[in-house]
Amino acid sequence: MSEYFAKINWVRDSSESYVDNKYSRGHEWIFDGGVVVQASSSPHVVSVPYSVEENVDPEEAFVASLSSCHIFSFCLLQQKENM
Repeated sequence: MSEYFAKINWVRDSSESYVDNKYSRGHEWIFDGGVVVQASSSPHVVSVPYSVEENVDPEEAFVASLSSCHIFSFCLLQQKENM
């Protein structure tokens, strides 16, 4: 069985209030291969400036992961046809 790891790094700026929800949702996803992705909550869920619009949000990452699986399923089918 495979194991997958990711580290999530979020640091709150001490000048931002935590209790009133006025803090940045920007954070990093650090994957076991060393890739670092700048991430944030979706601006559709948490408004800017508390979301970082140019960062990848979990919903986008989910769509991308499904799309990757989908395209490689077609590649596998194509490979089996050519055998």
